[in-house]
Amino acid sequence: MCEPELRIVVLENLREVMILEFYDSWLWLIFIAAGLILAILELLVGVSTGFDLVFVGSVFVIGGLVTGPAQSWVVSAIVVSLLSVAYVAFGRRYVHRRMLVKEERTNVDALAGMKGIVLRAIAENRDGLVKVGHEEWRATAEEQIDEGVEIVVVGIAGVTLLVKKSERSS
Repeated sequence: MCEPELRIVVLENLREVMILEFYDSWLWLIFIAAGLILAILELLVGVSTGFDLVFVGSVFVIGGLVTGPAQSWVVSAIVVSLLSVAYVAFGRRYVHRRMLVKEERTNVDALAGMKGIVLRAIAENRDGLVKVGHEEWRATAEEQIDEGVEIVVVGIAGVTLLVKKSERSS
């Protein structure tokens, strides 16, 4: 009969073999599940991560699907690692560049910073009239500005421009 020490060693080896068989048989499925969880997490968080979680999740899913038939956790780990490095090295920069939203000021927001000419004098408690571009606007200022003086638009309140004297006019 086997000695107790030998029996313990055999049982420990059997346990290690069973753990490795579990990894070989099921780890690819765990990679797929982790990938799906990352993609769902991206949906819950919103696109504030720049779709990184979706792409890393996709890498896990692809790695799990590709290596499932091989039933080797080592192959799964290698494929997922290589795909992750490839995404970080090459794909991430491309994806973020394509998703970049250029902020352009339009409509009345584009008026801020533009220069114009006073057509009707602006007093402290009375609006005046200015021409900015090809349009005439009602304007107000914190100072007296006479006709013909160049102004700069500093803001907008409703349909009234908030202006100040241009540095050239000061």
